[in-house]
Amino acid sequence: MTFSIVAVDIESKEIGFAIASCTWDAGMVGTAKAEKGALCSQAQGYFPFHSVLYEKIDEGMNLEQIFEEFKKIDENIENRQVGMVSFSGEVFAFTGSENDEYAGHIIGDSYACQGNILTGPEVLEHMSQTFESSDGMLAEKLYAALQAGDDVGGDIRGKMSARVLVKKKNGSDLEDTYIDLRVEDHDEPVKEIGRLLAVRKKIFNAYLAMRKVMETGERDKIVALEEMQEYLSDKVDRTVIDYHSFLADEFLQMGLEEEAINSYQDVLTIAPKLIRSLKKQVKSGHIPKSIFEKIVE
Repeated sequence: MTFSIVAVDIESKEIGFAIASCTWDAGMVGTAKAEKGALCSQAQGYFPFHSVLYEKIDEGMNLEQIFEEFKKIDENIENRQVGMVSFSGEVFAFTGSENDEYAGHIIGDSYACQGNILTGPEVLEHMSQTFESSDGMLAEKLYAALQAGDDVGGDIRGKMSARVLVKKKNGSDLEDTYIDLRVEDHDEPVKEIGRLLAVRKKIFNAYLAMRKVMETGERDKIVALEEMQEYLSDKVDRTVIDYHSFLADEFLQMGLEEEAINSYQDVLTIAPKLIRSLKKQVKSGHIPKSIFEKIVE
């Protein structure tokens, strides 16, 4: 009832999975841990596999040995489908004999694609080919593979949910989550994942540009500001409004009044009601009244 891919990028130290299905919250059957492994247990996913995977990896077992441990705790193993990858790049996949057609898996270099109740083997074939030929960070490659499978039919029953999860040590939270995007009850959940990835990339690149400004010495700061301005020039929308505000404030502090005015105007284009905030900054003395008057001309 699902198609998925698990993979690791050893060079970037990213590990994770992408999954799509016609069921609600397809992503709950997947798991990943930074510098450990990733697993998708589908076709009647069995959640006890998740903890066993990491426990046995810590004990030094390889994935084939770990699958033997799965069989010991699951009397319905032939109903299951499993794809696993370790941080070292080892891969294992299994499709039980009781899976509904079309069901199967493909193992490649540091990845495994698996699916059941699919329109045909072309779903997995296109996923595999696309993953191998795609560039970018792991999340982008996982999404590209998932979209390729979806484009040629995917789940025979239709579409509802999708998820991309990537873990990386010190990714962003206490669980090392680097990227975790979920879509539920959507006509095109995989395409929506792609849209969200693009939005995230836009915001992340704006963040990197801001960091460069903050970490650059006074002598070269104007160059960094101009680079950030160029990046944001065609991105006047709510997803990056805070970065436009940062840019405006920095230009003002550097005495670049025209650039500051333009950036403040971009902020108001995105959110006109923020005029209240600018008025407050005029009262506090942060924005000179003469600058404010030019902003609102």
